[in-house]
Amino acid sequence: MTTPEGSTASVLIADDDALVRGVLRLALTRAGYAVVEARDAVEVLDAAATHTPDLVVLDINMPGGTVHETLGSLRDRLPDLPVLVLSGEAAPPDDLTGPACDFARKPIDLDDLLARVQRLLTGAAGSQ
Repeated sequence: MTTPEGSTASVLIADDDALVRGVLRLALTRAGYAVVEARDAVEVLDAAATHTPDLVVLDINMPGGTVHETLGSLRDRLPDLPVLVLSGEAAPPDDLTGPACDFARKPIDLDDLLARVQRLLTGAAGSQ
């Protein structure tokens, strides 16, 4: 997939579970996205600073910081960065808001993941 500027869209996958990262990476690379991975909140922020992703798929529970701290730090650096938050919980936290932010429940259907990623990248995010 490409960005509006025509380059390959870059997605940062942030999850402490290697199996989840692998499945998401496979689905996203097959769909044409460039993928960078992070295992914890520290790696998320380092990867975002180094690679400047077009979108982040962020697990709600990771070592190294809360989702709110991580999301806040990402927004400080990249205020318009779209983020898809994944969680095993049925509903997002009440205070999980912001521009270009979506929520999906794990395990996520890969077609749903790809549709949400595309909507976020084109600015038409919806939440479940």
